[in-house]
Parts: sequence; C-alpha cells; structure tokens
Amino acid sequence: MKKRILLILFTLAVFSFGTFAQGITNNGATIVIESGTTVTVSNSGGYYNLTNGSNHGRIDIDGTLQITGDFENQTTDVSENVFINVGTDGTVVFAGTGDQHISNSTANAYIDFENVTVNNTVDTVFLDAGSAATVNGVLTVNAGGNFTLSSPADGEGPSGSLITNTGAAGNVTGTGELWVDRHFETNGRWVYFSVPVGNGSDDDFDNTNNSHPFNANLYTYSEGYNADPNPGDTDYSNWTAFYDAWYDNQIAVDGNDITMNGANALGYATYNELEIDVEFGGSPSDLNNAVSYAPAVSYTFNDANGGYYDGWNFVGNPYPVALDWNQITSQVGTEFANITNTVYMWDGDNGNYVYYNDEDPDDHFDSPGSSLNGDARYIPAMQGFFVKASGAPIFTIPDDARLHYQNDMYKSEDSKTAEFEYIKLRTEHDGFSDETIVRFLENATIAVDDAFDAYKMFPWSTPAMIYSIVLNPEIPVSINSLPISTVGTSVPLGFLTEEAGSYSISVDEYNFELSTEVKLIDTYLETETILDEGIEYSFTFDGGENRDRFYLFVAPEVVDIEEPALDNLETIVNVWSSENNVHITITSSELIDANVEIFDVLGKSVIQKRLNGTYNVVNVPGANGTYFVKLITNDGRSHLNKVFIQK
Repeated sequence: MKKRILLILFTLAVFSFGTFAQGITNNGATIVIESGTTVTVSNSGGYYNLTNGSNHGRIDIDGTLQITGDFENQTTDVSENVFINVGTDGTVVFAGTGDQHISNSTANAYIDFENVTVNNTVDTVFLDAGSAATVNGVLTVNAGGNFTLSSPADGEGPSGSLITNTGAAGNVTGTGELWVDRHFETNGRWVYFSVPVGNGSDDDFDNTNNSHPFNANLYTYSEGYNADPNPGDTDYSNWTAFYDAWYDNQIAVDGNDITMNGANALGYATYNELEIDVEFGGSPSDLNNAVSYAPAVSYTFNDANGGYYDGWNFVGNPYPVALDWNQITSQVGTEFANITNTVYMWDGDNGNYVYYNDEDPDDHFDSPGSSLNGDARYIPAMQGFFVKASGAPIFTIPDDARLHYQNDMYKSEDSKTAEFEYIKLRTEHDGFSDETIVRFLENATIAVDDAFDAYKMFPWSTPAMIYSIVLNPEIPVSINSLPISTVGTSVPLGFLTEEAGSYSISVDEYNFELSTEVKLIDTYLETETILDEGIEYSFTFDGGENRDRFYLFVAPEVVDIEEPALDNLETIVNVWSSENNVHITITSSELIDANVEIFDVLGKSVIQKRLNGTYNVVNVPGANGTYFVKLITNDGRSHLNKVFIQK
C-alpha cells in the first residue's frame, strides 16, 4: 500500500525545488507552485485529489509538478477543477518507469491541465476510459514516451476524453507515440464510427483471426446515388425500398483505394462476428485537433420523390471527445447551410437509429420532445452519423462544439418541460423499441421542415416500427412538427413489422394542456383511446406495413353552448351512419339552423351544409372509414362528434 502525505486545510506554497518522496494526497489544501519551481514526487509517487467537506484540494501552478505515479481527481464536486487560475504557464510532467494513469472517479469531475509532458520512456501514460482531461497549453510526448486514450474493455461507456487547445500552434507535439484506443463490440452487428487521427488505415480492421470472416467488412457511403429501379411514384408502396437502396450504395473501403483520413471527417460502418480492438495513431501530430473540420458533403437530386432518398451524407466526429449538436447547428450560414437540424446515429445495442432535432438552434434550446430512441444531442467521440442535405450544403464541425460528455451515451437526463405541445409514442417487441414524436410548433408547416422534422430511417431488421406520415408527397417521418393551427386534425401513423403477432403502442411522454384531448384511433377495430402519459394500447397485427389503420387525433378544447339546456350536448345531438349517409338528430332550437362540416381523418373537409330541422341526413359520396362531424352555431361555438362510415 502506498504511503501518502496528507495536506489538510492549509495552503502550501513552494518557492524552490522540492521533493515529496511517496506521493501527495490532497484532502483540502491549496498547493502553490511558483514559476521557476519544480516539485518532484518520486518513488512511484502520484497526486491524489480528495474531498474534505466543502473544501477541495487545489493546485495553483506556474512551475512544474513532476510525478512518477498516477494523477487522480477523486473530488465529488464537479464544479471545481483541480487547478485554479488556469493559464498556460504550469506543467505536469509524467516521468514514471511503470504505467501511469490520469483519471477522475466522479463523472464530470474533469481535469483542466495547463501543460502536460510525457517523459515516461518505459511504459505508458493512460487517460483512463471514462475519464476526461483538457490541456490548455501544450501536450508534449517526448521521444520514447507513450500517451494513450483508453477504451472500455467491453465497449460500454465512453473512452478517455481529451480536449487540446487548438488555438496554439504545435499544441500537440513531440517525437514519442500517441494512441487512441477503440474497442469495437461488434459481435455480428454493425457499428458506425469515425477516425480520430489523420492516418487511419483499413488494415486495422482486418479480421483474419475471425473463424467466420466477413470481407470486405468496412464501408463508407456515397450520397450521389440514383436508386434503381427509380422510385418515380412519390407515394411509395413500400418504405423499405429506402434501406434496400441505401445498402446497395455502401462502398467497401478495403480494395477500393479509399484512404481512411480522419481529417476528412467521414463516417464508416464496420461489421464483424468477433470483437475488434483498434489503436489509432502513432505520432502526436497525427491526432485530429484542428480548429474545425468541413466534411465533403453534397446534395444530388435524383428522383421525383420529395427528396426522401437524396442528400444523405455519412460523416463523423473526428475528435477524441464528444460534440454538442446544438453548437454545430447554431453556426452562421457560411459554416452551416442547407443541412437539416436533425442528427441521425446508429445504436448497435438496440439495432435502431437515434434521432435528435435542434428545433431552436439560435437559442440552443434543448427540451424534451427533441430526442427519439435515446439522446443524440451529444455525439460521442469517434462516432459516425448521418446528416441530410436539402440543397447545396455547407457543413462545418467547429472545435468549440467539443465538450466532455462522460455519461453513458443515448441516455437523456433532461427533466425540463418542453415549451411546446407534443406526444411521444413508443412500441416495443422482443427487446426492440422504436419511438415517434408529433409536436406543434409556432413556425412549423405541414410539409417536411428542414428545421423541425426528422425523416424516418429504417434499420436492417424491423421487429416493430412506428412513425407518422407527411402528405403530398407521402414521406415517413420520425419527428413530425406541425403548425399550431392544425390542432383539431388527424395525423396518420405508419406501423411496420416483419411478423404477425401481438403489439402495443404506449405514450412515453405527453405535454398537452388539460383542455386538449388526444386520441389514438384504430380504424380497423373502430376504437378510439384517449391518451395520456403511461397509457398503452394493445392490438394484433398481421405483419408488413400499414399506413391507414392508426391515426392520432388532437382535439382542442370543446366549447359548450352556454344555454343551460345545452350543458350536455351528447344528450341533444346524436350522430350515426348507414351506408354513405350521416344521420344527425338534435333536440335544441339553438342548433336547428347550425352549420355542419364533415372531415375525414386527415382533416380534409368533404361536406359543408346548413342543418334544416331536428332530423337531417347528409350524404357523403364514396365515404369509407372514420369521419368527424362538426356543428357550428351562428355565433361560432362548436361541437364535435365522430362517426364511422362503411361502404
């Protein structure tokens, strides 16, 4: 067991050369290392920062702290850095003869160094998996030294996260070695990734030791393809044509002279039946840490299909640290233009896509109702992802989007309330889950909006998929943002599954005013279910895709006519159907000359007329399915009834 010197609740100022023989355990002191002073901790001694009540170990460094052991930040207060008055004068030197580790035991308790020098020429200095460090000055790996960002052995959780100061020339330097480890937990599934160095090689992904090789097992993607056969019909009969064409356009890297240059910020997909451990790097200068990266994105209009197939670009996070998507979308048009505000990432654990839409990029507003199947606002280090162009695109990944995000990925911890009304629906089957959002925003339209909507992406296997459909042309969307004025109309929902069986649709999140009633309409069973958070609707399904069975109906507050005799309109208005006729009987003189308007489930008005007397028959030619009958008095008050018409 290491012996440690405890420095408790006082300030230690070091003005000349000093040695602490067996390590420093700082349990509340402030250590000041003046300029020109070197403090050496020998005999495998390290620095261990603890917590003592409200006091936390701190270092004010303008000189040099040289250690031969580990540097651990064990404080539980994530608001305070180990170092104070952080500039670019002080240096921590790692000079051990065995492995040394930089770590923080508390999530988000990052270490903000000034300068770091690696002089360990025997073993390796590790930035541990799940830990994070920023180097504000220069990171130097001297000859014979090795600095490695570790990956979790099982691929679960984040790798070592490193931010280096891109504003300084030569801020990552030296003739030693710098490596970024990545464990790919493929095991018969796809993983999307990007390369964190400028000299990546497809040789790293050879699977010659795999008893069941799958070559070529490394792919990127070309945006400018033309689906064959050409889906000229804008109303698709089978959405799965998208992913069939998508797979046909993947490009094998191996054997196609494609250089895995991390500076291109491309996305890659890999598949293996065994796990893969890859070491990216070599020289410290190979690390990607430029001020910004501009992937070569494009937009090719190929087919008359509303742009659904076109403009998909497979890019990647080239940094060894997470990115904030909101920071990317908030850039001015010279850095970000004609790219939709949605990021699409593949989650290999769930076998589905994760979506995040920054619906308010100017204000960086992040709220519930913006993420599906997880939280993709924070793009993990070395993660490949899709963006969709809608015209001649400009896409820039700036260095100020970098941040340490050390929580498990695809988990949302956002407890805020959305500033708009929305509902998130969820379906689960055999361990697979999928979600869709319908929401009402001030500036949205009924078409697919680059700013507010997210297209639906279909995975290889479709155990149970749910989405909504934008009309004219029909486009499947995962996030459907509609104008507030459309409250009171129906939204068609699509459901897709490979097998017949029992399924359910549940309400995962719900944010509507109490006066608003939201219903799930099943036109096949002629049922309607009033929705609220936690409500679940179960049903049987024959398999395949269906776009006309389920509808989401959002009804605004119904204003009752104020005359006391009309308090309960259900007792004075009766609506039913026979063949193509809608029968309306009323028992109040207030409604004898009311207007009646009949809508289909898509909100389209099919009949308008004035009532005449207490019994009326309204013929609706060609009607079949669920319709809504709206009675409107002369002073504008209204009441809504539903009727099912069957040929």
